[in-house]
Amino acid sequence: MEIGISLPKILVLVASALAGVGGLRDVEIRAPLAVPPGSSATLTCKYDLEGDPLYTVKWYKGRQEFFRYVPKELPHTRVFPLPGVNVDISASGPTKVVLRDVQKALSGKYRCEVSADAPNFHTQVVSTHMHVIHSLEGEPRILLEKTRYSVGDTLKGNCTAPPSSPPANITWVVNGHKALPKSIRHIIWRNGFEEDAKSMTIADLEFEVNLSVVPGGGGKLEVRCIADVYRAYATEAKVVLTEEKPRLASVLGTRESSLGSLSSWSRSLLMLPIAALVLR
Repeated sequence: MEIGISLPKILVLVASALAGVGGLRDVEIRAPLAVPPGSSATLTCKYDLEGDPLYTVKWYKGRQEFFRYVPKELPHTRVFPLPGVNVDISASGPTKVVLRDVQKALSGKYRCEVSADAPNFHTQVVSTHMHVIHSLEGEPRILLEKTRYSVGDTLKGNCTAPPSSPPANITWVVNGHKALPKSIRHIIWRNGFEEDAKSMTIADLEFEVNLSVVPGGGGKLEVRCIADVYRAYATEAKVVLTEEKPRLASVLGTRESSLGSLSSWSRSLLMLPIAALVLR
């Protein structure tokens, strides 16, 4: 027995199948990588419902829910107690949550869970991290072995970044060329009764000065040390070295010595005729 399906029926079946494929997609979460203590932080959660109604948006710190948005309920927003979390309800809604007066304890992982209503009931969860850290206080300090340079020299020194938690990252830049640190050390530093120990970062430099760094073999050599934490806070210091020139005194001394020898030789030649006359 042969069963035939006409083209119109196939198109109807395909359309029916595709009707249930749409719904929630492209869920994306964003949060500041680093914020200073005491400031506000805005976390956003964007999504595309593709025509489906929104059922709920939930926010989590770690595994604990602290904020929920439900459009079918009144009020639409609900806050769940969580130590240290202070939600600005008036500024929060279906696509964002605003935290006020953030403190270091709020560093960590945040999740956004979006659920669509009928007919698809899709749910997606996305996550990100946020760090609450102090900005760097002061500039890094550069110490170099020399204040002048010559092409072919190996430039040696170190850079110390201000204390921070977490420790700062250090980048060396010599005349626009990035230089990898020879070594990096972290020294724990504690000030009074602060709960969190900070660390000073010390990065050593050992860099060969060649013609690719100083085209033409002369000019100034700029050495920069950039300290940053999560690329959110950055501070830098720089030292400019001048080229080491030959000592003029030594050159002039050699010239004077040569002239002196020539003068003595000339005087000797002049004395020869006089000596001949005396002998006669």
